Amino acid sequence: MSLGNKPPPGVRLARGALARAAEGAPPPPAVRRRPRQSRAQASAQALQDAFVRVLIERGYARTTIRELVGVAGVGVGTFYDYFGNKHALAAFWIHQRVQALEAAVREAAAAATGRPLADVVDAVLAVQLGTVLQAAPEWAALFLLERQISSIDAFRSHYGNWVQMWHSALLGAADPPQDAAGAARMLHAISYGWISQSLLAHGPGVDAQALRASLVQALHAVLGTLERENPIENRL
Repeated sequence: MSLGNKPPPGVRLARGALARAAEGAPPPPAVRRRPRQSRAQASAQALQDAFVRVLIERGYARTTIRELVGVAGVGVGTFYDYFGNKHALAAFWIHQRVQALEAAVREAAAAATGRPLADVVDAVLAVQLGTVLQAAPEWAALFLLERQISSIDAFRSHYGNWVQMWHSALLGAADPPQDAAGAARMLHAISYGWISQSLLAHGPGVDAQALRASLVQALHAVLGTLERENPIENRL
């Protein structure tokens, strides 16, 4: 990406902070320097990949920066080019992974626009649960680490994004619920809470089929209690 006519880094950071303040959102995890060149991006990604590998094998408390750079194949100085400490790397990794999952779910919800409400919910759940289960060891470690290091502001930011995603998805259904905002909060609490707690309680070896079946049953039970704005049966 060309820097062209972009303002200096300090100005960009200041503008970003003002924009986030205006929106009421907390800043993303602090990163000393954003990697822009391909080599720098590769180094930063290597550190994140190394963090995941060591985290799963040794746990967060036993993960050291020296071990991370050794696994990543970079120098200690490269680590400090981007992250002030291990906590900063951990927070950045959590932020990136949760944000990527939420974006993938948004795409699924958008693709299901105009379909019956139950189909929209199933499409969202399929991507959310499928993505997590494909990398179950990583997500099990993430859910545990999230509870150890994430700030209340980070929690509120991710929570707000997920509820907003569900809200948009429900409104895009052919038969949206009258109280889409309330339904969005309930569906997020059930899906994200059930998935994360299942991996925390049972580990990455959780019974995926049973988890999927119980979640579908729970979410459809909620849908059955919702009053609809424009029920499909009334338009037939």
